[in-house]
Amino acid sequence: MALTLRPTGLESPVYNDLKDYTVFSGRWGIGRIYEERGARPDLRWYWTLYGPHAGLDIIRRDGRASTLEEAKAQLAENWRKWLTWAKLGEKD
Repeated sequence: MALTLRPTGLESPVYNDLKDYTVFSGRWGIGRIYEERGARPDLRWYWTLYGPHAGLDIIRRDGRASTLEEAKAQLAENWRKWLTWAKLGEKD
């Protein structure tokens, strides 16, 4: 199943022009990607995975990217690694 983005609706009116998304696998919120004002252009997008990943060295739980597409790709790569580690698969 492809990961989908939905606007979080968390942004303050001051930041209405910035993008902020919850990332879903099916109906489960598995992470967040948002644009950060004031960040260097190559680090403008921040992503994070939610869940029980503490102490797990095979994945990154968060990162930064220069574009939304790059942030999505990094998050998806680490989500797939976690699924493999947990011996789970994404359901359609």
